[in-house]
Amino acid sequence: MARGMQAEIATGDGQYWDAGLETAPWQEVERQQAAGVARMLEGLRDRSALYRRLHADLPAGAPLRTFSDLQALPFTYKADIGAALDATDDNRPFGENQCAGTEDIVQILASSGTTGRPFHYPLTRRDSEVWADAVAQNFFTAGLRPSDIVAHLVGLPMVAGGLPYADGIRRIGATLCWLGGFPTERILREMCRLRATAFLSTTSFAVYLAEQMPAIAVETGVAPRLRTALCGGEPGLNQPEIRERISTGLGLTRLSEMMGLGDVLSGLWAECACGDGMHFTAQRYVAVELIDPETGAAVPWQEGATGELVYTTFAREAAPVVRYRSRDHAVVTGTGCACGRTAPRIRCIGRTDDMLIYKGMNVFPSAIRDLVAEQFAGRAAPLVQVWKDSRDQVRFDVPIAVDVEAVEELPGAAQAALAGEIEAAIRSRLQVRVAVTVLSAGGLPRGVYKNSLIAVRDSAH
Repeated sequence: MARGMQAEIATGDGQYWDAGLETAPWQEVERQQAAGVARMLEGLRDRSALYRRLHADLPAGAPLRTFSDLQALPFTYKADIGAALDATDDNRPFGENQCAGTEDIVQILASSGTTGRPFHYPLTRRDSEVWADAVAQNFFTAGLRPSDIVAHLVGLPMVAGGLPYADGIRRIGATLCWLGGFPTERILREMCRLRATAFLSTTSFAVYLAEQMPAIAVETGVAPRLRTALCGGEPGLNQPEIRERISTGLGLTRLSEMMGLGDVLSGLWAECACGDGMHFTAQRYVAVELIDPETGAAVPWQEGATGELVYTTFAREAAPVVRYRSRDHAVVTGTGCACGRTAPRIRCIGRTDDMLIYKGMNVFPSAIRDLVAEQFAGRAAPLVQVWKDSRDQVRFDVPIAVDVEAVEELPGAAQAALAGEIEAAIRSRLQVRVAVTVLSAGGLPRGVYKNSLIAVRDSAH
């Protein structure tokens, strides 16, 4: 699967970044990925103290001939990565999984830290090129083109959605307008004045832009030129109500969901023009599996299948990961597509890290949000916030506190009635009890970067 780092946009209708790769039979892609993983595993135990430990029980030189042979390798967990990052010394300042010399490392990325302490990941020069190419394919799949003027709204260059996203935009040949980090009002004004045609943001911030942009357009006297939006960092674009609010409010012709993971690669999944789920777009550099989260057994890529996503990087020099359990749970929405891409399509339905338990019943916060969006569209905003008493709280013996935002100002009695209806609907469908507080319109945060569905109460209060 080797090729030069300088990507070439396919000829023809221009809908592919790499037509040969993206339309190849998926079994052939997996065969080539298995060969790439086999090459990466050669000497890995010599380069990485982490995998010297995790793979200690594997026979030396055990062959990896087929993609299914991956199942014989142990999983890598977030805790393994964290422990490796903590074990630093002067020779390996980036921990026990540093597989390249410090003199060869050109960049450090950080996780956002929204679900715990931030992790730091090193990249070599080749790693950064791989990421730029993979992000470019991701964004091209999602609708960016060389003619676009792209407002990059992530304000933190060091995170996986910062510099790598900027590199991907430039790799496509689009015009990069990095507006993240400015006050929100300036972001909106500059998007109008610079005639931005596309932007990258979180889902919740895109909702906020849709609410505020009409007034800013009047103030600047420049009608928005936006036609494409790429949203990620949070779930939510599976809900028609959220998509409608963003698309209609901003006059978009294309709204695409995307997803990446700093531990692996910041651009992994993206929607094509057909929608209905995100294609895997990093097949040149990363192998992906779907597993049963309880048993660890492989789950075939079939429409309607659900499972946890597991990744193996076979083109990452500085900090490779083998069978990394992402804790992202997905449902497969298709294995073929009218666009011609052969990579499976998914929707992310929640994270193991976010799962809550109410008196023995499991529930994803995203399921609560989706129910509100589906059944109460027009009365409640498709945004919710679930409250925990502490970061580590998983179990609830009392109703789970949930904030919901009304779409318009409601008198007290109407707020109470809406709260009661939502509580009853959640109990009926999800079999858990919640205590709903209805907030005024605009009462929930819209962040430029990630907003967690879960909030932790301030223990000082």
